[in-house]
Amino acid sequence: MPNPFFRQPPPVHPLLRRSDWRLLLACSLGLSLLLLVLAWGITWQRLDAERILLEDNARTQQENLATIMSHNLDQVLDRGRLMAIASEEWFDGHRVDATNRLAAMRTADRAFLRIALYDHQLQRVYASSPDTDSSGLQDTLHAALAQFSAGSPSRIALAHRSSRHEQAWHIPLLFPVASNNAIPQGILLVALDLGYLLGVYQSLDFGRSGVIQILTVGGEEIAEARQEGLVLNTQPRSYRQFSRAGRQTHSLVGDFFNDGRSYLSSFRQADSFPFILVVSRDTQDILAAHTATRSRFLTTLTLLTAIIAAAILWIAQSIRRQGQLFADLTAAHQENHTLIERLEEEKHRAFILAAHDHLTGLPNRRMFNELMLSHLAQAKRSRKHYALMYLDLDYFKTINDTLGHHVGDLLLQNVSARLRLTLRESDIIARLGGDEFAVLLTGLDSVDDTAGVAAKIVEQISLPFNTMDGHDIAVSPSIGIALFPRDGVDIDTLCRNADAAMYQSKRTGRGKYTFYDSVLNPPGARRFNLEQRLPKAIAENELVLHYQPKIRLSDYRIVGFEALVRWQHPEFGLIYPNDFVSLAERSDLIIELDDWVAQACCQQLASWIAAGLTPVPIAFNVSARHLKDQGLPERIEAYLKAHGVAPQYLEMEITESLLVESIEVAGQVLEKLEKLGLRIALDDFGSGFSSLGYVRTLPIHSIKIDRAFINDIRNSPHDAVIVSSIISLAHNLNMRVIAEGVETFEQLIHLKTAGCDEAQGYFFSRPVPHDASRELLERAILAPATPS
Repeated sequence: MPNPFFRQPPPVHPLLRRSDWRLLLACSLGLSLLLLVLAWGITWQRLDAERILLEDNARTQQENLATIMSHNLDQVLDRGRLMAIASEEWFDGHRVDATNRLAAMRTADRAFLRIALYDHQLQRVYASSPDTDSSGLQDTLHAALAQFSAGSPSRIALAHRSSRHEQAWHIPLLFPVASNNAIPQGILLVALDLGYLLGVYQSLDFGRSGVIQILTVGGEEIAEARQEGLVLNTQPRSYRQFSRAGRQTHSLVGDFFNDGRSYLSSFRQADSFPFILVVSRDTQDILAAHTATRSRFLTTLTLLTAIIAAAILWIAQSIRRQGQLFADLTAAHQENHTLIERLEEEKHRAFILAAHDHLTGLPNRRMFNELMLSHLAQAKRSRKHYALMYLDLDYFKTINDTLGHHVGDLLLQNVSARLRLTLRESDIIARLGGDEFAVLLTGLDSVDDTAGVAAKIVEQISLPFNTMDGHDIAVSPSIGIALFPRDGVDIDTLCRNADAAMYQSKRTGRGKYTFYDSVLNPPGARRFNLEQRLPKAIAENELVLHYQPKIRLSDYRIVGFEALVRWQHPEFGLIYPNDFVSLAERSDLIIELDDWVAQACCQQLASWIAAGLTPVPIAFNVSARHLKDQGLPERIEAYLKAHGVAPQYLEMEITESLLVESIEVAGQVLEKLEKLGLRIALDDFGSGFSSLGYVRTLPIHSIKIDRAFINDIRNSPHDAVIVSSIISLAHNLNMRVIAEGVETFEQLIHLKTAGCDEAQGYFFSRPVPHDASRELLERAILAPATPS
């Protein structure tokens, strides 16, 4: 197996494995040429795409402008048609109204310079200005009247334009004026201000070559505007190529102005009137920015091509000069590579020797611990079971001393071979030294499988070993088994417990397997373990509280809990106070332990309040040493404030022995606690030497009768009398009486008859964890079931 701790040597560079440098040169030239071709192709494609995009954008812009202009022209001409409708009042006999309306409409509309109204005999009956009609106007009026009378669909006609200079910017338009029938009653002449119409678009920046034109449907030019301003053509030109314009916008490219330049022209006919709007622009003007960009790109690319070509020539010369050196470098590299491989093999062999037993080839103790550490980390996340076995060969020393070490070595090699055949590949086998082996069983489906594997190992190892240097040898193994996590969660604990179980196998007869049992550890070792770990248990919250309810006998309602501390030990499980409280007192940890319990009680009360429950008092016990501490009241007050708990929900229980030891100091501390609002209870009353005579001088609110008087209250008249006397005297001193250790219905009846206030014991409930205590608090009443 390759050693994961050593890196493989770096691979030989491809250049150093080729003796023909000409291939490298050819590849470099080919790659450079390919890059140049790609650069030119991509650049050319990008420039063409940019040109097409510019042309499309210009076409779209011009078509949109032609559409806008056509709609604008429709709006202007619609206002002229409205004037024609208003002129109908003239022929209806309302000449004054018609005159006033026409004057107001012309004044409000800057698009029209003047208007004139003609009757059906083409006599001018109204004019907004005294200008005389041009010589050709009458012919145009006759033609328009004939056109409108014939029912032409056109609602407008173009009149003869005056040749006078002051009217050169006027476009005379003729609208039919109908009264009660479709036959025109007259004609309205409206002079459209060409400057106003086209001046709106002169502010648009669409190039120095931009041209805007208004044409008739036959393609005759009516008006033209450029960037320089309006253009007055004495001989209007005809643009037949635009005469096919419909309601859709079209675009053409060509030399439409006979000036040797190509124009992109977009045109559209007005929706309601026979006019065509044309927007044109020189294609070179459109592509001016693209032409500059194209020139800049091509210049840069040409310079880059020259630089790359020079670099290629320089690289080719360098490759040719160094071509002869590659062969020598390749040979030297190959020699170094061979040396590195040899060194790697030596390192691998050294690692095998350092991590494995030289005799059996199994992992040694160090390697086994590393592998075990890895598997235990995986075991904590797995649902499978793991077991550690310590295996020792019985009477191996006798074989070594009698037959020699050579035979002993052969025996160890054969034992390791049988272990490999007996166990799975996933299991780990190691020789720890001498005749001691270790086996880690991994991924077991059931703990019961461990016994089967151990029995199989005992069976296989116990079979005779033949031809051991001419000797037939029979040995048996003694096996100790420690299960994870029951017997330990770390390597040291598992190894210690497996070793203890193995020695138990030897003590009970050899040639067998034994599972670890806690009784195998001497009591002193367990006590020492607990004493050493207790400070860490307090600091890391390994302690837990269980709660036993106090029941009011009048209605069986839960009126309080007594907090009882437990230690959730990671190795020994749940440990009760009798096993560690005395250790805390001996090691001066009792004050820290009592403080932890007090804080935990406050925290439990705060959690009940936060959950919306009605809390009841929680009582906790304090030690004699703690009651001598003058700082106890201040700490209790700080705990209550930190958790927001009222003092009346906390009760302190003290024993009679505390009062006997130091009644003066205890009295001072108790008085301070009473001033805070805490209630004080005297626990185990009757088991010590105190009396109600001096107890009444202390701030004690309740007395708990020792369970020794409750146990036999049914059969012992003396105990019944003592209990009744205690209850009577306590009531006379305004103290509550609580009976401990109530376990039977008969005891409950005696206590109720004697007038006892409260009781606690297994008859109602055992001490329960905090989750179950919340359920009891929600339940509120623990009424006893009447025995049948």
